[in-house]
Amino acid sequence: MDPYLYMAAAEGEFDPFKFANDNLGSVVTHNKNTVLHVNIASNREGESISTKFVEQVLDICPSLLLQVNAKGDAPLHVAARYGHAAVVEALIEIGEKQPGQELESGVKSTTRYMLGMKNDEENTALHEAVQSGSLDVVEILFKADPDFPDSANGSGETPLYLAAARGHKKISAEILQKCPLAAHEGPNGKTALHAAVCSGSRGVIELLLHRKKSLTRERDQHGWTPLHYAAFLDRFGISSHLLEVDRSAALIADKDRKMTALHLAAGQGNVGMVEEIIACCPECCELVDDRGWNVLHFAMVSFSIRELKYLLNKYLVFRNLIFEKDEKGNTPFHVLAAVCPHPDNAGYDIVPRKIAKGYYQAVNKQNISVEHINRYGFPELEKEIEELSKADGSGQYPDGVVKMNKKEVHLLWKYLDENIFGVEKASEYHLVVAALIATVTFAAAFTLPGGYKSDTEDGPNRGTAILSKNTAFQAFVISDAIAMVLSLSAVFVHFILSLKYFKKFIFLFVFALYFTVFAMEAMMVAFVTGTYAMLATPSLGLAIATCIIGLTFFLWAFFMISMVFSRTVEEEMEDED
Repeated sequence: MDPYLYMAAAEGEFDPFKFANDNLGSVVTHNKNTVLHVNIASNREGESISTKFVEQVLDICPSLLLQVNAKGDAPLHVAARYGHAAVVEALIEIGEKQPGQELESGVKSTTRYMLGMKNDEENTALHEAVQSGSLDVVEILFKADPDFPDSANGSGETPLYLAAARGHKKISAEILQKCPLAAHEGPNGKTALHAAVCSGSRGVIELLLHRKKSLTRERDQHGWTPLHYAAFLDRFGISSHLLEVDRSAALIADKDRKMTALHLAAGQGNVGMVEEIIACCPECCELVDDRGWNVLHFAMVSFSIRELKYLLNKYLVFRNLIFEKDEKGNTPFHVLAAVCPHPDNAGYDIVPRKIAKGYYQAVNKQNISVEHINRYGFPELEKEIEELSKADGSGQYPDGVVKMNKKEVHLLWKYLDENIFGVEKASEYHLVVAALIATVTFAAAFTLPGGYKSDTEDGPNRGTAILSKNTAFQAFVISDAIAMVLSLSAVFVHFILSLKYFKKFIFLFVFALYFTVFAMEAMMVAFVTGTYAMLATPSLGLAIATCIIGLTFFLWAFFMISMVFSRTVEEEMEDED
């Protein structure tokens, strides 16, 4: 197409085309776009435009009405895609005036033929209008032909499915009003309700459930119902509505893994969703997947200890699953032990002690108990869980079948043991440091800065500290006492950790670490205030200089801790990548 003619078509200038007549059909771009395609596409989407150019061009060359470009788009496709309602209406009116199209099935009006035309993607003008979200165009198309074809396009998407997938409630309502039996199918066996759930459009969901209630039980090629998607995507409000309409949908298992919506919700760590499904359909807790895993097996992987304790205390049906075994004989607590191995019975945290004693000795078909896994691990089960948690961003489970919840409290001992050259070794060094601080602060309490009042002095002040009225000295005494108490507390913790019984109290090591660090800080404060109390009177400048030098300890400590945290964050991001 000549550049001059292209610009004239884009701007709607008809004069250059007045005498072209039927030759306009040969004036096309590289992609076989006619002057009508160029003009319609050059106007901004939704913009109110004049139809004068379109009418003038079709008046001298009516064949352009049905002429398609390289992608199979007729002018009506382009007008519908860009939401140009006025152009769509003009094209339909012109089509009504044209003679019918002779087909093998007989003569068909030009308008109906044009409305049924499909491009290379097998989209009709209605598909294009729905995808663009143009309600006005959809209304015009249905007005032109109430029996507008609603077949699927090349991707298997019907107009109703497209409207639901994009959350277009008004367009969905228009389609269902004009065509109550409109096809609802989508790709891979999905329905419009599947699409609406994935898009999170509650308005469309309510509309579909009112008109097509049976869609709650429809399954896609993987066997997923709309409830499966709601559970997997954590659409809490939507799942509630689906269950209100048809609670039996909670009993439907998928084809791949025999997982119900409850299994998916538990696997993704969605506590609220699990509660909602159990409240509506408690019997679904009895169902297991293809490996024999029940909802509690999944929960042990994905939920935190606090969440597990909450669910086990609140729901009897949940508690009844504690001793249920999968096909390999593993109970839910075998899974918990594999996820966060802890040699000192983490199960006591989430179930009563009497029950915990029973689960702790439970064995699977390989005669491996929960206690054994806690102490020595179980590579086979650990690998199985790791495979379930793989998130590769593709397939039916882009985030993994389960999301592993890192139970930090139970993994802390293992982390410290692996990253600090062994807790027992670290404890020895920490004990030496804490004992040294306690020794220094104890000695400082009896060798006070400034000394004592002479024994020859009369009265009750004999033998007391000379600087006892000095504010800096008072701060020295207090900070020295704090350092003494914290360091002795750390020594005591390290001492009891040497006893076998206390080794299971992991958090004590962390407390000892904090006690030691704060004791160091208090000791530095005692040093600064003590030297200031002695030097302030004879040499204030020296006293201030000494304080500044001493306080740089906090700057160095802060700098090192910041570097450690920064490096830790970088490593975690690298691991995630």
